[in-house]
Amino acid sequence: MASMNKQGKRLALVLLFLTWTGATFWVGWQSPTLIGEPFGPQEPEIEAAKFYPLDKFVISIQGDEYSHYLLLELAIKTRSKDAKFTLTQADSVIKNSLMKMFSTKHFNELNDTKRFEPLQKEAHSILSAVLAQNDFNIELEEVLFTRMIIQ
Repeated sequence: MASMNKQGKRLALVLLFLTWTGATFWVGWQSPTLIGEPFGPQEPEIEAAKFYPLDKFVISIQGDEYSHYLLLELAIKTRSKDAKFTLTQADSVIKNSLMKMFSTKHFNELNDTKRFEPLQKEAHSILSAVLAQNDFNIELEEVLFTRMIIQ
């Protein structure tokens, strides 16, 4: 009878252990649905776009009778990490590309307010391509001309 009682206690302990282990496993497996938010799948946070103004610069533009000058200030809109550092490193490439782009334009073409949006889009595509070619890891959302003065 004593050995039967001892076996009963062992059996009870084994059953208790197995039940406890099973319950712990089940709760751990079901915790996202039981508890909710902290353990559930989280959506990645969307980083807000930031605007990075670049230094202004002057470009010579061809006119009918004489040359004109274009003062250009622009800002880059991006969500890329380390954008400020990347844009600082790429400053020369950016300015060179924009100088090449604007040097092919005529004064009358730039003086037309209807050409403003297409010029920004052209600058965006040129800068995106040039930055990618030079291994700068940045994704430009927009190129915004914040000031454009032609004299």
